[in-house]
Amino acid sequence: MTRSSKIRVSSGHSLHHVVCPHDCPDSCSMLVTRDDSSGRAVKIQGDPSHPITQGFLCNKVNHYLDYVYSSKRVLYPHRRVGPRGPGAKFKRISWQEALDEVADNFCRIVDEFGSEAIQPINFAGTMGQIGYQGMDERFWNKLGAGRLEKSICVHAAYYANVYTHGAHSGPDIAIAAEEAELLILWGFNPVTTAVHAVPHIRRAQERGCQIIVIDPRQTRTTWLADWHLQPKPGTDAALALGLMKIIVDEGLHDQDFLESHTTGWKELIRDRLIDYSVERVSVITGVSEADILKLARLYASTRKSNIRAGHGLNRHSNSGQMARAIHILPSITGAWRERCGGAAFGRVEESFGPCVNPALQRNDLGDRANKRKINMVQMGRAIAEHIGEDDMPLEPPVKCLFSYCSDPVNSLPNSNNIRKGLMREDLFTVSHDTFWTDTCDYADIVLPADTQLERADFVASYGYFHYGMNLPVIEPVGESVSNSELFRRLARVMDFVDSSDNAFTQTDEEIIKEVLFDADIDHCLEGTTYEEFKENGWMLGNFDSPRRDVLKNGWPTKDGKIQIYSEELKEIGQDPLPGYVPELSHGDTGTYPLQVLSNASHYFIGATFQSVERLQAMQSRPTFELSVSDAEQRDISDGDLCRLFNSQGETYGHAVIIDGLLPGVIGTQKQIKGSSTAGGINVNALNTEILTDFGFAPTFYSVFAEVEKANAQMRHKTLLAKWDGKEGYLSLWRRQNPDSSLNDAQVIDLANKTYPGIFDV
Repeated sequence: MTRSSKIRVSSGHSLHHVVCPHDCPDSCSMLVTRDDSSGRAVKIQGDPSHPITQGFLCNKVNHYLDYVYSSKRVLYPHRRVGPRGPGAKFKRISWQEALDEVADNFCRIVDEFGSEAIQPINFAGTMGQIGYQGMDERFWNKLGAGRLEKSICVHAAYYANVYTHGAHSGPDIAIAAEEAELLILWGFNPVTTAVHAVPHIRRAQERGCQIIVIDPRQTRTTWLADWHLQPKPGTDAALALGLMKIIVDEGLHDQDFLESHTTGWKELIRDRLIDYSVERVSVITGVSEADILKLARLYASTRKSNIRAGHGLNRHSNSGQMARAIHILPSITGAWRERCGGAAFGRVEESFGPCVNPALQRNDLGDRANKRKINMVQMGRAIAEHIGEDDMPLEPPVKCLFSYCSDPVNSLPNSNNIRKGLMREDLFTVSHDTFWTDTCDYADIVLPADTQLERADFVASYGYFHYGMNLPVIEPVGESVSNSELFRRLARVMDFVDSSDNAFTQTDEEIIKEVLFDADIDHCLEGTTYEEFKENGWMLGNFDSPRRDVLKNGWPTKDGKIQIYSEELKEIGQDPLPGYVPELSHGDTGTYPLQVLSNASHYFIGATFQSVERLQAMQSRPTFELSVSDAEQRDISDGDLCRLFNSQGETYGHAVIIDGLLPGVIGTQKQIKGSSTAGGINVNALNTEILTDFGFAPTFYSVFAEVEKANAQMRHKTLLAKWDGKEGYLSLWRRQNPDSSLNDAQVIDLANKTYPGIFDV
């Protein structure tokens, strides 16, 4: 009997296992209480039987029922009537009308331009693997649609890991915290982005483990730290190489480990570390020589050490080499010898093994493997400028953008380019979403998506070695459907269903059972039956395979050793040794002296939950964190509305003055809905589509800008352009407040109180 089975519910109610599907490493196991007479979910709580969730949920998911039952959800299919863009008007239509219109446009585009002209775009709106890369991939494979390089998250660190260790990644934070004597949280803010790591970190700290946070910002996690170091953003590779040099120079390195388990360590010491004296590293990073020396000696003398690096380190132009340098540190000290030792960037390695499964995605349904691939980071120029890989013209151009599990208007870089592309009259756009996102404003067809309580799915945690099973608790709200059901319906209307093949007729639960458990499965799922998994709601994956015993069996590289010197990197024209290269500024740093770090919000996950009123009340507007000196230089006070800008674009937010923030750094929140900002567009307007040194990842943090106090006229002009005047504002307001009884005059009066004189500009 599990602990969760001991939870009692009142008569007429039932308890159900679900798993959080959102873009977070924890993948919490949750318990939902349903009123069986009404069929309505009435309570949600953490599963106390789960070793990571431990009975509590994050502040975001605690409000999940507000999300499920929000009056702002998209509940029915809609067709746009009139111009696209902010304030667009929509008319409710039937599912059959919507499917027919989508299918007709698919057929028209394929006949005229070829199937590659249809471009799906999706990412982590759900981490449920059936909805994320199951039935949808089957459909796109059958259609032969263009492919998507999903590189917006951890690609730089992922490739750095592959080039260095082959695939191996360190232990999860729970395992590390059990034995580690030193935990280095490098650019990792778990209080905001992985809250279930915090109890493990606290318990480690209570038994004497030192907690060091390396982050240019002050965060909620730095409050927990025994020691907080603040290097200048983008200089982390120099810091890591400087630590290595001190450790080697002082004879504190593990010579036997280097000789037995690595390739290229001699070249590292001879050709690279010589350039990273403590004096030079201090100048580059802004960290004092004394602190660099102290950290190096502490790390070298504590072999039971673990480095946990965050996703933000993936978002600099030099991120690939930065991740390489940090990954190699445990090899210098031999920390990999310890069960708790090593380093991990963002995710553990094997967790997605069962999901990268040909039987799940059915690549055999077509020849899509040979179709072109568009990097989602550069989707703006693809749809606005018809430019693809290697700066070559896209032929054929993208004629259909099909968005699901994604809000590209707010999540992709160079968002002005995204909006420009979506304004094309010849671009047929479909958005499948739970709420009216800013992307919906540009869609021809908007389709209603369900929530996790309304679907079946399988979730692989990327921060721990756990899997979660999800089965529907309630009936779909309105006419909403899961991703899987949407693509089953599209398959039927496109005549893809074949009586000899169940590719488009399998239910989600059948896919989970037959594909993931009954087939020739990945070793990660061994040891647990489907029935046990279904009953418990979660399982611990089998990660004790011989391949993980790297000290005995070697790393999954060409010679079984850690590649400090990477021939593979050399072959693609990259430095084979880890090194520091100053990041690209993407502009004149004299004109734009502030480096912008757009971090995860404490209250939202991308666009998710931004329509939940209680969470909106906690962060109703974007903020700009400024150091005291930077604020004083610009005569900015706490709370002032400010304009953040560079040659790419501008956005608005309210100043928060932080004593302890590095001068020259400005912090803000990523993926805030543009429509909720004073200027109608978020910080991604300031980003370019330039990629990292390797790994094809975005450079969200290699952004330099200037900030100034905004005046009302500045803001009003921007807002009026966004709204398309008074009528556009009224239309947008009505859609965002469907239950309001205010008449037009009252809505305008409210706008004038919020933005005095707005319609007089």
